[in-house]
Amino acid sequence: MKRTILLLMALILLFGCGKQEIFDYQDDGDENDYVIVRTDQVETEVYQNNDFSITIPKGWVVTYAGYNIYHTIRVYDPNEPLNQMFVLLKAEPLFHCEEGKQAWIAQGGTSAIIGGAPVLYNPSTEGFYQTFNEFIDFITNADNTYYGYEFPNFGNFNVIETYPSNSSLSAYAYGDSLLRGTFSADGKEGEGLFAASVCDFGSFPIGTGNVNNYVLEQVDGGYYMVYNIIAITTVKDSFVDYESLLTKCMSSLDYSSSFVAATNQASNEKVALAMQISKNFNEVMDGFMSSWENRNRSFDIMSQKQSDAILGYERVYDTDTNEIYKATNGFMDVYDEDRFKPISEDMYSEPISGYIEKQ
Repeated sequence: MKRTILLLMALILLFGCGKQEIFDYQDDGDENDYVIVRTDQVETEVYQNNDFSITIPKGWVVTYAGYNIYHTIRVYDPNEPLNQMFVLLKAEPLFHCEEGKQAWIAQGGTSAIIGGAPVLYNPSTEGFYQTFNEFIDFITNADNTYYGYEFPNFGNFNVIETYPSNSSLSAYAYGDSLLRGTFSADGKEGEGLFAASVCDFGSFPIGTGNVNNYVLEQVDGGYYMVYNIIAITTVKDSFVDYESLLTKCMSSLDYSSSFVAATNQASNEKVALAMQISKNFNEVMDGFMSSWENRNRSFDIMSQKQSDAILGYERVYDTDTNEIYKATNGFMDVYDEDRFKPISEDMYSEPISGYIEKQ
């Protein structure tokens, strides 16, 4: 019960207390038996600087770092950092093979620093996110423009569902998909929607430093570049409630014309379409919205049922409004009116409007 109360408090902190309604569940003279706490009435505000503007849930923190095409933004709930929006315009390098990585290290100097980048054994959206934490460890040490910036943690990344990508980069990318996935961070489980387009910079020979029969050995020193790295996530089993809010907020991200112009001017991209920052971003967000609407809802139903069982809730819907609420277990055993009814199976995949808690 203590865990249930703490969860409710965290949700109230995120969404704001909103409208509350106290009602009597039976004719016993007690008018304060249960209280409805709405969680679907969220205040938002606009954050803006010289480089971008974005609508965010009120009270969330906006952080950013990097420069030009390597710029990154993370917006998160300070009370629960797994509730977040994240974008990194470009990540590189991720090596083709271990032999090439070791050859870069053997070159010494700046090449040795670059050689700290990971090998992308599975060049695809899924493969990138499975290598994400390793890449972040590398880039935060190699590039001081990310100093003090805290990237998200996508440990133990696992794909729930894969959707086709509608990005203009798909023609250039390997295994380009939109993903619904789960991950772990700081002892908690999270879930969300993820995008990234993996493109090949090309193969080229690089010396290993070893000589065999008077010939310098060479290996593939090529690497991949990853564009349009975008994620919206929450604590596991709450994404269904936040998806609409986070997608709407993330879709509002708008880079200034001066930022786009400076980035395009500074870029020397093999994949020319990578410079169409706003266009590519909008394509990804349109894909997120379409994919979510057409998702397989069986995962939500199973996961939400398990979550309710653990946290001590049963779900009901308001017959007057069709809004869905999580009610304290046992609510329907004592409720003798017609307003609230138990939900049907398919309703587990729909967002809730709030909680019905015993006073």
